[in-house]
Amino acid sequence: MLKMIEVVGTSSSGFSEAVRDAVDRVSAEGNKIHFFQVVEQRGAVREDKIREFQVVLKIAFEA
Repeated sequence: MLKMIEVVGTSSSGFSEAVRDAVDRVSAEGNKIHFFQVVEQRGAVREDKIREFQVVLKIAFEA
């Protein structure tokens, strides 16, 4: 059986790194991940510059 959660990953470098951030955090908790789905991509702008890339992921892992 798989459990699916929704998490947010962030990075100052790009969307790919934000995905890795989220997946790495869920894996670090000892979860065996089967797949993920990018639900949303967004970013934060401060002082007229992109400061943070953000992704919302659905991650499925063994329950």
